Amino acid sequence: MTTNRAAAALAGIRRLSGLPAERIDVTVGPAGAADAFEATTADGILRIDATTPGVALAAYAQFARRTRTGSVSRSGIRGPAELPAAATVAATSPYQRRVAYNITVGGYTTPFFGWDEWERELDLLAASGINAAHITLGQEAVWLHAFQQFGYTESELLRWIVPPSHQAWQWLNNVEHFGDGTTRGIVERRVDLAHQVFARMAELEITPILPGFSGTVPPGFAERNPGSEIVPQGLWFIDLAGPRRPDWLRTDTAEYAKVAEAFYGAQRDLFGLSGWWAVDLLHEGGKIGDSTLAAAARAVEDAMRTADAGYTWVVQGWGGNPQPELLDALDTSRLLVLDLVGEHWQKMNGYDGTPWAYGILPNYGGRTSLYGDVEAIAATPATLFGDTEPVGNLVGITDMAEGVANNPVVWDLFHDLAWTTEPIDLDAWFEEWVEARYGQSTEGATAAWRVLRTHAYGPWRVDETAPTPKETALVGIGQPVDIATLDATTVPAIFEAPHADDPDAFAAFVVYAGTDSVVAAVPSLGANQAGMVGPRVLPYPADALRPALAGLIAAAEAGRSPSLDHDLVDVARQVLADHARLVLPRISAAFDAGDVGAFDTGTATFLELIDLQDATLHAHPAFRLETWLDGARALGATPQERAHLVEWGKRLLTSWGARESTMLTEYGNRDWSGLVGGYYRQRWALWFQQLRNVLTGAPTTPIDWYAVAEAWVTAEDSSPERPAADALEQARAALTFVTSRPDGT
Repeated sequence: MTTNRAAAALAGIRRLSGLPAERIDVTVGPAGAADAFEATTADGILRIDATTPGVALAAYAQFARRTRTGSVSRSGIRGPAELPAAATVAATSPYQRRVAYNITVGGYTTPFFGWDEWERELDLLAASGINAAHITLGQEAVWLHAFQQFGYTESELLRWIVPPSHQAWQWLNNVEHFGDGTTRGIVERRVDLAHQVFARMAELEITPILPGFSGTVPPGFAERNPGSEIVPQGLWFIDLAGPRRPDWLRTDTAEYAKVAEAFYGAQRDLFGLSGWWAVDLLHEGGKIGDSTLAAAARAVEDAMRTADAGYTWVVQGWGGNPQPELLDALDTSRLLVLDLVGEHWQKMNGYDGTPWAYGILPNYGGRTSLYGDVEAIAATPATLFGDTEPVGNLVGITDMAEGVANNPVVWDLFHDLAWTTEPIDLDAWFEEWVEARYGQSTEGATAAWRVLRTHAYGPWRVDETAPTPKETALVGIGQPVDIATLDATTVPAIFEAPHADDPDAFAAFVVYAGTDSVVAAVPSLGANQAGMVGPRVLPYPADALRPALAGLIAAAEAGRSPSLDHDLVDVARQVLADHARLVLPRISAAFDAGDVGAFDTGTATFLELIDLQDATLHAHPAFRLETWLDGARALGATPQERAHLVEWGKRLLTSWGARESTMLTEYGNRDWSGLVGGYYRQRWALWFQQLRNVLTGAPTTPIDWYAVAEAWVTAEDSSPERPAADALEQARAALTFVTSRPDGT
């Protein structure tokens, strides 16, 4: 067993480092009270001693970073050109549980991953010190097998189970079904891939956290199973809006116990029992009927214990959950609470002794905006291990980002907390991180990250110089917009946006997500945010990141690396997105003044900016819509399957679901080529033409934005193939564009 564990570690380190096997000596185990590692070099050999194979990969990643000889990142891996003559890096983790992923990562990041992507991702998880991760891949097969025992045909269940892009929300009991569902072939291919993923996770000793049975059942369950007590759940979002939720089978009933037995039996037969089960009862506003939370929770626990004697029940801590009634009803020694935003534990008295993990939620919807409070992350140990704050039974940390292919600096810094009980010195950390990431230390790179750290990754601050956003800034995509009825200051809205001069209005928004690009917003003269959740203004002046882009350009002129190319595109993308916030008010002012010439100049500049941003994004595969859609196509085996997967993959990023889901419009927006230059540009050009018709007295046509989205989502992809431009050249072009129009003119 020891030999196999060392072999798994050796293979992983070779994938991350590129070093030949003869230059790596790995010893794994025995396991101790805490995970620990020591990595040393001598005589050209890297020797690693670690408690698990995954920790051995983390040892390499920490050694490479701290000696500045290499870097492990989603944006690129840089292996060591040579090992240091003599160096030692060692650490012990204060956390037993180090958890990755919000369950929605299965929708916003990984639904179309193939094995190549999963292999890189699992290596990254291990290198980041993670030893448990939420996984929904292939889990729809459990429903497919289990519910056929309760009166449903396979074809009925395949229509009920939603496409892979949206399955995370069906597991969360938020959506019932969408479109044509899925196919047996897609289910089987996802099961096959899941077997590969789980096998590698076992090698690296990363525990899958799988969905447990919360009581979700397909429509018509009581009719097929007389005596079942079903509680209709109404609409998502506390029955206010959104798609219809699936029915809930009362868990404190004999029928639930029967279905749970079939569910966990199918899970055991298909994948084995992971031991960790994620169940959030009545997530985001469900109804409990005549039951009580305590009774419902005890029944879920009983079924879990019956199926898996070694179970751990994983629940989310946020928004008043888990409620004291639930904690009082359960064996809390078998519970793990993931505090999504690292704050709820303070209101819940450290969960009264229940094991819990401190978390951050640094991203909504997989959005691409630069965002994260690095000062707060670096200072976290002072709160968790200081003498002034009760932390209860703290056993772990958890990164609860809804999408993870973004903001690598936040990922790396947060997961470095896995190996320390002391606050992180950010000055030293950034110096080390930049040199390791780029393979060089230059004034340009240092200056760039000084700017980025201050603004994009600094504490939230309202920019007092920014124009106050219009009160109704989010256009409802679900209803037609009649431009002819609009005056200069009013647009239809489904939510009232916070004001820039009211800091309290931002309290519920700024912690979790950066400010979206207005390019991604449903067009309006007052557009200031694409999705419903998030701050409506930038926390810094719109031109603040230009020096950072100039610094990265200077660094790239001195030498390139995979991560530097990624960051060039990422920062250029953000600089252009920020500049759009200067151009749009100019267009609005011209429209207010009835100045057709100024309006035409402003709209031409805005569309030119969109074209430049699209070309810049296409310079790196991480920022291409086609990368996402190629993954969707690869999961399909027939033209029908491929078209269906592509359609729902596009829908997740735009209208999200059906027309009744329009409060989620643009929730998953991205600055990606093909999306920016295709869908977003098409909408703005349409809007500008209608506004111009108002100015010139020409006829106008009401715009049904949902219909516009649906036409783009369902259209066959006819985009011509185009070669990628050079990241450095595109970054230069972006900087030239914004500096030639410093105030948006």
